[in-house]
Amino acid sequence: MGRGINRILLAMILLIALVFRLRGITNPLLDDQAWRQADTASMATHMIGHLMDFPNVFIPQLNYDGVIPQSVELEFPFLPYLLAWSWSIFGWADVWGRLWSVSLSLVTVAGIYNLGRNIFSDRVGLFAAAIYSLIPMSIYYGRVVMPEPMAQAWSIWALAMIWSWRNDQKVSGVWQAGLVMAGAILAKLPQLMLFPVAILLGFWPLTDRRIEKLIRYSMIVLIPPLVYYLWVHFNVASSSQFVSGILTGQVVNATSLDWEILKKNIQHGFTEIVLFLSGAGMLRILFSRSQARMALLAWCGISVLYIGIVCARIPLDYYLVPILPLASLLSAYALDWISSLPGTAIGIVFLVLINKGSYTDLAPKYQWNREYLSQAEWIKEHTVPSSILVLSDSPPMTFYYAQRVGFRLDPADTEIAFEVLQRLQGDYLVHLPHSTQSEQFWGKVQNSYPEVGPGVYDLSNLDNSGDTKELNTSNGQLGRGEYGSR
Repeated sequence: MGRGINRILLAMILLIALVFRLRGITNPLLDDQAWRQADTASMATHMIGHLMDFPNVFIPQLNYDGVIPQSVELEFPFLPYLLAWSWSIFGWADVWGRLWSVSLSLVTVAGIYNLGRNIFSDRVGLFAAAIYSLIPMSIYYGRVVMPEPMAQAWSIWALAMIWSWRNDQKVSGVWQAGLVMAGAILAKLPQLMLFPVAILLGFWPLTDRRIEKLIRYSMIVLIPPLVYYLWVHFNVASSSQFVSGILTGQVVNATSLDWEILKKNIQHGFTEIVLFLSGAGMLRILFSRSQARMALLAWCGISVLYIGIVCARIPLDYYLVPILPLASLLSAYALDWISSLPGTAIGIVFLVLINKGSYTDLAPKYQWNREYLSQAEWIKEHTVPSSILVLSDSPPMTFYYAQRVGFRLDPADTEIAFEVLQRLQGDYLVHLPHSTQSEQFWGKVQNSYPEVGPGVYDLSNLDNSGDTKELNTSNGQLGRGEYGSR
C-alpha cells in the first residue's frame, strides 16, 4: 500500500477510536471506576490558583481523611495539572478530563501504528492500531479521568522513539526517548516494566560503542522518577504513602491470589479473540528474525510475570492496561502471517468480532448512580464551604462533587462506627447509597442527629442538645461559622 493510502486508513482508525471513546463522554465521574476518577479530578481542584507554585503544585492532594486536603504519595499528576489549567481557562466541567483522556488515547493509537510499522510493516502497524482501538479495556480506559491514558501515551511513544533512534543514531534522539520513558514511569509506576524492553529495542546486541549511550539513556530514564517519588515520599505522612504502600502491602506481603477475578478481567477486557491472536503472534515471534525479536520476547516474559505477581494480587482490571499495546502488536503480527488479500479479509472479520465483544462487555461499566450526585449537589448548595463531611463508607466521590473535605468510616468497623463518628471532627454525616453500615448503626444515627438533607445528618446534635445552636442560614446555607463546630 502507498503512503497516502496508509494515512487514510490510519485516519479512519483514529476516527473509529474517537467515536467509541465518546460513549458516555458527558457522564459524571461516577461510573465503574468512580473512586479513582474522582481522586484524579480532586487533585486538579486543589491545583487551581496554585498552578505556578513550583514544585509544591506537583504534590498530589486528596479530600480525605482530615479537615484539610491531604498530601499523598501518588504518581506525578500530569493529567490533574492539565485539567486544572483547562478548568482555569474554560470553567469546571467533567468533560474536560474525559476529552484529555480521549486525546491521549488517540495519541497511543498513533504510537502503536508507528511502532508496528517500523518494527514489522505498514500492515502490522495498521492492524495493531485497529485492534488497540477496539479492545474493550482500551475503549473504556481510553476515556477515564485516571493516569492510564497518559501513561499509555508516554510509554508507547517511548518505545517507538528508542527504536527510531536505533536506526538513525541522532545524538538528541537518546535524550528525547529517555525523557519520554521517564514520563511514562512518572505517570504510572508499573510502566517501569517497559524499561528493559526499551533497552533491548535500542541497544541489543550490546557493543562497546553502545555502552556509554546505554548508561546515559538509563540515567535519563531513571533519575527523574527516582527524585520525584523520593521527594513525595518524604513530604507526606506515613499513612498517605500510597504507592509504596501498594507495593509492600498488596504485592510483596500479599498471600492470596485472585485467579478467578483475574481470569474474568482478562476475558472481558481483552476478548477471547485477542487472546487467541496474541498467542499466535507470540509463537510467530519465536521464529522471527527481526532485530526486535529479543525485546518482544522479553516484553512477553515480563508481562507474564507482571500478571502473575501484580494483577493476580490486586484484582483491579486497570492494572492490566499496560499489557494492551503488547496484545495489539502480537495480534497484528499473527494476522500478518496470512498473505495480503485473504489475511486482510480475515483481519477485518476479527475486528468486527472484537467490536461485538466490546459493546456487550462494556455496557455495565458506563452505569452510574445519580444519588451520589444529588446528595453532593445538596451539600454544596446548603452548607458552607468549610463544612467537614463524614462519609458512611469508603467511596470518596461525594467529597469531589460537594467540593468538601472530611473523613470516611470504615465498613469493617461497623460495630464501633458510631463511637468513631462521635470522635471525628465532622459537621455532617452522609449516608452514601448502598451503605454497608449496619441497621443498628443507622438506628443510633437517626435517634441522635437530625436529617437535614437527602441522607445528610447534622452532627451538631441539635436533637439532644440542651441549648439552642444558631444556624447560619444566610444564602440558604447551614453552618457554624468559618471553622464549623470544632
